[in-house]
Amino acid sequence: MALSNVMTRSLISASSSMKQVKAQHAIKSQMDGKAGVLEAEIKLDSGRGGDVTKKQEELEHIQKKATEIGQQEMSQLSELNSNMNEATKADAEEQKQNERIEKQLEKKRAERREQAEQFQEQIAEKVSDNVQIPGEGEEKQITVAGVEVKTKSASTYNTSVPHIDERVAPTTPSEVSASISVSHSVDIKT
Repeated sequence: MALSNVMTRSLISASSSMKQVKAQHAIKSQMDGKAGVLEAEIKLDSGRGGDVTKKQEELEHIQKKATEIGQQEMSQLSELNSNMNEATKADAEEQKQNERIEKQLEKKRAERREQAEQFQEQIAEKVSDNVQIPGEGEEKQITVAGVEVKTKSASTYNTSVPHIDERVAPTTPSEVSASISVSHSVDIKT
């Protein structure tokens, strides 16, 4: 199954969103680490009797930012999940539509193939009605330069346009010799 345009765009967007989430998570991890260090410093300084108000304010600020980043991460992951679900639904719908279109195209192709076959059959019928088989035709006897010659008319081309070739008909041994008035004897053999 190929990926549709909708799914491709969604995956590209998801990849970009995941990179942002990973970057935010790295920042949150740094802030959590810094908060842990500040907590340890506050314990040490308070145990020594030092002023820890600035460090507590900084700790609260870092914890607040870390919480905001965590909420942004969750929000982006939730949005990413819903976008992927929508893309999956849109992709499924697009696939169904493509399948319907492909079925319609295949039906039209089948109809065209059937029409082409019918046209070929019709053409074959017309051609067979219009064409004479070579060797089948009408014999004529004509005189050429004082010699009587048998001719046979036949179509030698398989076309729907009638085309007649005249050819000399085969002779028998009794028809081979002919005399011309100049007193020359001509023997014709085939």
